[in-house]
Amino acid sequence: MSPKLFSIAEKEQLKERMFHAGLELLKTYGMTHMSVEKITAAAGIGKSTFYNFFLTKEDFVLQLIEFNRTRFWSTVSELLGERERLTIPESQRLLIEIINNPDSVYQYLTPEDEKKLAAANPDKPAADIDEETETLRRLFAVFENVREDVDYAVVSNLLKILALTAENRSMLHERGYLRTQEKLFGLLFETIFREAQNG
Repeated sequence: MSPKLFSIAEKEQLKERMFHAGLELLKTYGMTHMSVEKITAAAGIGKSTFYNFFLTKEDFVLQLIEFNRTRFWSTVSELLGERERLTIPESQRLLIEIINNPDSVYQYLTPEDEKKLAAANPDKPAADIDEETETLRRLFAVFENVREDVDYAVVSNLLKILALTAENRSMLHERGYLRTQEKLFGLLFETIFREAQNG
C-alpha cells in the first residue's frame, strides 16, 4: 500500500493539529515525558505521519516555537488593522501578553530541555543579540513613541528577566509577585517609550 499523499492545505492542517496537541502535552508532561506516541495519539494520526513532518521530538518543539512566533506576528497584524502604529497602552498590553502567554513554550522547558534543543539546532547561537535586536526593531516599528536611544540589549535582558520570573513564579513570594511584575514592566516601559504610561 503506497503512503497517503497530502495536499499543501492538508499538510498545514495536520501540522497545526500536531502543534496544538503537542503544546497541551508539553504543558502537562514537559518535554521529557511528551513522547511522539502521545503527540500522534492526541492528534489522531499515525506515528509515521509525524516523521513525515519532523525528524525528532526536538525538531517538533523547535518548529512549535516557530509556529507560535508566526501566530504572534499575525496577532500584531490583526491589532494594527489599517493603522501603522499601536498606541502606547496597546503596545504595553502586547508586551505583557508576550510574557504572561500560557502558550509560550519556553516556560514549560527545563534547562536540560533547552540544552537538547540547542544540540538539535547547533547553527543557532543561544543568545544572539543581533537577531534579538532585529526582532525588537521590527516590533518597535509598529509602536508609537519609542525612544530614539532605546537600548536593545537592556530591553532584551528585561524581557528575559520577566520571562524567567513568570517561569519560576513558584520560587517567588506569591503575595508580592504581581507587584514585582508591575515594577519590572514599569522599568521595561521606561526603557522603551518616550512617555511611559501605565496601561
